[in-house]
Amino acid sequence: MTFFVTHVRSEVDGGICANLPDFNLYVFAHAICDVPEQLQKVLAEQYRGNVPMSSNIEDWQGQSDYRSGWWLWLNLDVDGLNGRSRRRRKLMPAPAQDVIS
Repeated sequence: MTFFVTHVRSEVDGGICANLPDFNLYVFAHAICDVPEQLQKVLAEQYRGNVPMSSNIEDWQGQSDYRSGWWLWLNLDVDGLNGRSRRRRKLMPAPAQDVIS
């Protein structure tokens, strides 16, 4: 498990948007207490590739996308993510069709 910088902001329509900039992933949640579980779920289901190094808040603060809201350090389980590649569909050859002449 590793701590990662997480940017959180309230949405106009209600709820919360939480962004993991190191992974380029985000989730929407109804309450702040739902954010860690939602982020863990999206990491397990959607992230493929090597786990990035955890960045510092200062690395992201100057960007316009992260000016409003607040920052959290979340301890996320990323041990099973390293080296996972995207699933590839296995293609089966179509059976030859007899052509009647």
